[in-house]
Amino acid sequence: MQEQVTFNSFAGYKQMIFSLTDDLKKLRDFSEKMELNGNVSAIDEMLKRIAEDGFSVAIVGEWNSGKSTLINALLGRNVLPMAIRPTTAALNKVTYAVVPSIKIEYRDGRVETIEIDKLKDYVTKLTKEGEERARTIKEAIIRYPVEYCRNGVTIIDTPGLNDETAMTEVTLSVLSQSDVALMLIDAQTPFSESDRDFLENKALTSDLGRVLFVVTGIDLLAEGKVEEQLNYITQAIQEKVIARAKDTYGENSEQFEIYKRKIGNVKVYGLSAKKALKAKLNKDGVMLEQSCFPAFESALERFLFEDRGVVTLSAPVSRIKSASMEIMKAVALRESALDMQKEEFSQQYEKAIKEIENIRKEREACFRRISDGSEKAYYGLLPLIDSYWQELEKVATFAVDKVSITQIEEIQEPEINKTAEKLTDATKNSMTKESQRIMERIQATIETALEDEAKKIPGFENYFFKATAKIQTLFAKVNLNNNNDESARDSMVSMVANTISDFGIGSAYDGFKQSGFKGALLGGVTGFAGMGVSLMIAALAIPLTWPVFLIAGLIGTLTSRFAVRKVFPEKQIQVFKENFKKNVHAEIAEMRKTTNIDEDVKNQIKTAFDALKEKIRTETENVLSDTQNQLIQLKVKNAEGQKSSENNKKDLKQMLETVDQICARANEAGRQLAAVLSK
Repeated sequence: MQEQVTFNSFAGYKQMIFSLTDDLKKLRDFSEKMELNGNVSAIDEMLKRIAEDGFSVAIVGEWNSGKSTLINALLGRNVLPMAIRPTTAALNKVTYAVVPSIKIEYRDGRVETIEIDKLKDYVTKLTKEGEERARTIKEAIIRYPVEYCRNGVTIIDTPGLNDETAMTEVTLSVLSQSDVALMLIDAQTPFSESDRDFLENKALTSDLGRVLFVVTGIDLLAEGKVEEQLNYITQAIQEKVIARAKDTYGENSEQFEIYKRKIGNVKVYGLSAKKALKAKLNKDGVMLEQSCFPAFESALERFLFEDRGVVTLSAPVSRIKSASMEIMKAVALRESALDMQKEEFSQQYEKAIKEIENIRKEREACFRRISDGSEKAYYGLLPLIDSYWQELEKVATFAVDKVSITQIEEIQEPEINKTAEKLTDATKNSMTKESQRIMERIQATIETALEDEAKKIPGFENYFFKATAKIQTLFAKVNLNNNNDESARDSMVSMVANTISDFGIGSAYDGFKQSGFKGALLGGVTGFAGMGVSLMIAALAIPLTWPVFLIAGLIGTLTSRFAVRKVFPEKQIQVFKENFKKNVHAEIAEMRKTTNIDEDVKNQIKTAFDALKEKIRTETENVLSDTQNQLIQLKVKNAEGQKSSENNKKDLKQMLETVDQICARANEAGRQLAAVLSK
């Protein structure tokens, strides 16, 4: 038996991944020998997911907040260029490779490989030539032999939040695709305009639960002021995050209460990245401790494997359990069926095929119920969708009224263009914020509806396993007729246990008797207490890319010149604002004609709920097809009077012994994952 792992670090996580992968490959070989093609296909899909999986950490902050320094401190060497002027002008992704290399991907699709020491010439703004070149680059992928990335971590260096608008949008687009984001805040001057804008307007509310706040430069604070400043920053962030959630979900909503519990206390860490990098380069352990960097690294590691890692690992653990079960069932079915008389087998075979047809019919009924849930979610959102454009008009009107224009000269040449620009920016910002707030509320409603449907799946799941148990009992060596309630499943348990006990395997099914089948149809996610909707969606790989419709940039055609009538100055200013509001409303009306929010939301709901149905269809069809194919093969062998040879029984015994050990490891892994989720 392989050594058990402890799931408390990257090392433990990797060890568990290796162990689960090795066990899945063994089960695949057994499934192939037993001709369980559905099992083979399911295991192959899981192995592919594991191979492609990894952690992604995005670094976010102003251009002078020390993002590159922090990354280099994590990596333990100078990989990214650092300077006091704005440097990063494109996305830089650092990942592991034995041989260093850099691949530059341009916005026009071109790809170029460059030398490591040439990176600063391509992705920085340190020279005019470099700035022009950087504008044409989509991202730089830096492969480097650093131990940190060897753990499957990709670090993403983003442009500054206070850089130009296009670069800021690139930064924000990365957040939803990352497992965790590190937002850097300067210890001496916290909460700059871009910091506040990020927390209050830019970042999605749902993303903020995956943000760790890193206060840099604590070594520059006066002695005794570090704790006081960190407490101030922590409290301010907590208030901003909760206020944002309250505004998005509504103070008295269920979503708001769920969000508060999920967020808990925001995670803030004070450190000196410069001191940490210097300490690592010089192998100075004392200086490294003084930098407070080790505590932050441990927290980041723990955050990744306790949140993202549980999602990654729960699926292969569940797959191992279900694949093992199918192998044991196939062995039991084969041994029992080959001992039956031809006439008896033929009768039971017809009953079994009929039962498989009934299961497929019940599955379609389950799908109809899920589709009904999808429609209910859509119609429940219609009032919010219908009010979308009216709400944008309201906030736009309010934003224009709020802009202060006190002098008549502000709406005359040469100042009129600046005034129009000021009004336009205020309008864009308010409309963008309101658009995002409404869309986040829509998204939260969709997720809640999806979770409600997933919670109903165990009802069908219980039926499914009872029905497949009934098929097994048709070919049992003993008469097992109790098929009501839970007894059908218990009968199948008894039959499998009785059959494998003939091979001297006494504990192969123990783990299943303890944990049951809960979650098997959904990759185990409903079988782990504490697995929330966002984790469930990630574990099931459900595509939930929602239709965020941001207004910024779409109101660029607003007229900036208005006729100024010969009336009193305050009247002239009021006329100017009223004309401006009319133009904004006209612009919104045009956007409404070309943007079908209703259809976007409907398609999003359908895509998510269809993915849930497809997951169930794939899982159940793998089992049903394998069972049906086994029965067809056994029908031929039974008709020919074939029996299991002693050599065959010996091979099956060895197979079950290995499956027994694999089950024990999967149960222990499941116990560790459940313990992490229960924290």
